[in-house]
Amino acid sequence: MVSDCIKALSSLTHVHPLSMDTAEAERIGILCADDQPVFTAVASRLRDAGYEVRFFDPRSELSPSHIDDLALLVNKQVFPRNVPALRVARRTGTPLWNNLVATIALSSRLIGLRALEAVGFRTPRITFEKPEFEYVAKPYYIWDGDVELNGEGGFYQELIVTDPVDYKYYTIHDEARVQTAAKCVTSKLYGPKRFLNQVRPRPMLTRRLRRLVNRLDLRGVGVDFVKDAEGRFWAVDINLAAGYRNSGLEPALCKSIRASLPD
Repeated sequence: MVSDCIKALSSLTHVHPLSMDTAEAERIGILCADDQPVFTAVASRLRDAGYEVRFFDPRSELSPSHIDDLALLVNKQVFPRNVPALRVARRTGTPLWNNLVATIALSSRLIGLRALEAVGFRTPRITFEKPEFEYVAKPYYIWDGDVELNGEGGFYQELIVTDPVDYKYYTIHDEARVQTAAKCVTSKLYGPKRFLNQVRPRPMLTRRLRRLVNRLDLRGVGVDFVKDAEGRFWAVDINLAAGYRNSGLEPALCKSIRASLPD
């Protein structure tokens, strides 16, 4: 089943980019809280470029009437109650920023891990019963709650022995170019997440991220890594609802969204 999903994702195509000279008050919807700092800044850039932008609460039901007049829906964050409207959008020709099949498939953490493995990332082993070694308990779906150290979950991922630091990588695709940024944050397994600093993306990880976005036809994705005592990076999560904070990718996000508009 997982391999079938990966094959389906790999076969997707996307819409053609918009000429940068043709913006005429087209309406763009963003499925995201309207106080999210990065996408608020992106919306401001889009408005300055002549677009109309409207935010939709991702936790509220999105009806087909909400998207009838949109040129593009930026599905930054999706919950189950939004999926029927996203299917309507696809059926009626309203483009989505991240394609629907990837959005649904990668909401499953297990499929997300399989997708990371498929492009060459090292991932921790998982079990479906509590193991004897230290672990991170995770819900099956990204919208079902947070992960927990040695707690209860749908499945259990081996805890990689490392400093309590996560490396967050963000990749944006604008049809012409793939851009990646990375930062260090304190691990939320041990307390509130806190930004530490930006870091230079590792070329090997960047190449595999480029392979991931090309294979799954993604426009924006976040991947979390940890580094073990031997300096090896382990991919532990994939996130299509990434916040992109402290990434400096606001211009790239804006360009990617504009490139996703139909001709």
